[in-house]
Amino acid sequence: MLVVLYVVGALIALVVVGLVLLPMFIDEQAVINLAQQQFKEATAGELVVEGNVDLGLFPELKLNLGNTTIDLPPQTEDGSRLVVTAQGVDIGLSVLAILSGSDEVGDVHLSGADVQLLDNTGALQTQLTITDLVAQGLNMAGQPIGLKGALAVAADPQSQPIQIRFDGAVRVPSTFDQVTLDGFSTEIIGALSAPVKTELSGTAKLSPLSADLDLNVNSPGGVIDADLNYNVAASPQIDLDFRSERLDLDRLQPANQTDDTGGESATQSTPTTPDDAPTSPAPPPLPLPVGPLKDLDMQLTISAGSLISAGQTVTNAQLLLRVVDGISDLEYLRGTLHEGQLDTQLTVDVRQPTVKVALAGGLKGVELNSLLTSLEKPNTAAGYVDMEWGIDTAGTSTQALQEGLDGELNVNGRNVEITSVSAQALLCTAVAQIQQTTLTQTFPETTKVSALDMKVRFEDGQARLAPLNLGTPGVALTGVGTASLASLDFAATLEAQVNKELEAIDPACRIDDRYAGLDLPVNCAGNLADETGNLCRVDVEAIALQLLEREARSKFAKEADKLGEKAGNALKKLFGN
Repeated sequence: MLVVLYVVGALIALVVVGLVLLPMFIDEQAVINLAQQQFKEATAGELVVEGNVDLGLFPELKLNLGNTTIDLPPQTEDGSRLVVTAQGVDIGLSVLAILSGSDEVGDVHLSGADVQLLDNTGALQTQLTITDLVAQGLNMAGQPIGLKGALAVAADPQSQPIQIRFDGAVRVPSTFDQVTLDGFSTEIIGALSAPVKTELSGTAKLSPLSADLDLNVNSPGGVIDADLNYNVAASPQIDLDFRSERLDLDRLQPANQTDDTGGESATQSTPTTPDDAPTSPAPPPLPLPVGPLKDLDMQLTISAGSLISAGQTVTNAQLLLRVVDGISDLEYLRGTLHEGQLDTQLTVDVRQPTVKVALAGGLKGVELNSLLTSLEKPNTAAGYVDMEWGIDTAGTSTQALQEGLDGELNVNGRNVEITSVSAQALLCTAVAQIQQTTLTQTFPETTKVSALDMKVRFEDGQARLAPLNLGTPGVALTGVGTASLASLDFAATLEAQVNKELEAIDPACRIDDRYAGLDLPVNCAGNLADETGNLCRVDVEAIALQLLEREARSKFAKEADKLGEKAGNALKKLFGN
């Protein structure tokens, strides 16, 4: 949009031609020479007219410049050179207005124009096409000028151009040093999955380039009120303050979004192939789109009643992001997430080809059922837990970042209830089966956890559970396990011990005193993406082996004692007793 303001300033300079045109309208070359002289004095730029010059008279003076080039030099040491090449520039000047001294002197119509921004080495920075631009009510007294048009911007020749339509009023003083926007509307098509409409008001100064604007955005993700400050000579160059009742970042998807494999969206059907058909090699992981972060100098603050990202809703969200010198520093993201208090920080370093990411923070008092329901695991557990994390990773693709996680996640719970399984029923059933007894009581359908302590260590492409400590009336569980970060397959082994509290529920759960301290192994396996259910079972065979081993040791000890002290001790040592 600042490029458009540059173009407007250049077009306003052309109005000077009309003020001195009447005495010499027959000499077309003199018109061109005068236009070039006045344009150079006003802007320090070059005006080249290679096409025909057509003149018209009353009631309106018409000047048509064919194949016109406007070349504006950089306004600062690090500024950009602006080159505008137009197929036609139509200038309409009101002779009566000029003679009467009116502020309004006419209008300009620009069509078929290519605009290029070049850096101080001549390299192309931005290229856009102005398909149509009409400036009405041109004046040099800072009065409103109607501005309407359309342009297209393409990041590269292969990409689909972004279409921008705009309509509003601007004011430009005779010094041409700034542009003031009065209720300037735009519609942007092709940048996101749905059109974005904005309302701009404020002032942009052209040398050095800066802007102080009020911005209202109606986007697919919500309505945003914002303050936008830009200053090419300051740091941050871009300072944004967003305010929104509801901002859904998940809906701010680029147009023509593709899936992780680089194909079209997964919602499209794909043809089936026979089971014995040769499989095609998997496409390489897509590189991370971090290019824009390398040169960006920006600060962003967000205040949102609801901030939605990755399907999670943070209420009363506060966010501060600083991007400079290739480092994006999310200094804080705070708010309420599933009844818990979120406070986390994130740093992304893109200065090298391998992107480095560091994440730290915590979530205090998160409600488990709300969290698990959002992860499509409803009615699995309830209660409150505290989480803390410190995780680093590095890679050149999303897959590499996921598999390269290195750090820890700690979870501590209180008033937790596992609603998908009853640990007491599971273990009592196993004990009764081994001792060949029958359960006589009805057990709770859930597991009420009196203590929960869990640590997950991320390394070598795996999430390692070490350890898990869980206490519930009558049962104590400890365990270890691993999960693959690539496939999400997991396996865990838990060791359970039962005590008198379990026997109080049902006498069949009582374990003979000879087997006090017996470990009851529980094996769990599956995929974290699957529906929860029947993922764990008590290893009855292992328990039976323990019982047989204990019984054998007990009998052996008795027989050894009969042999006398010396011989008995020797045999006990030999067999590990």
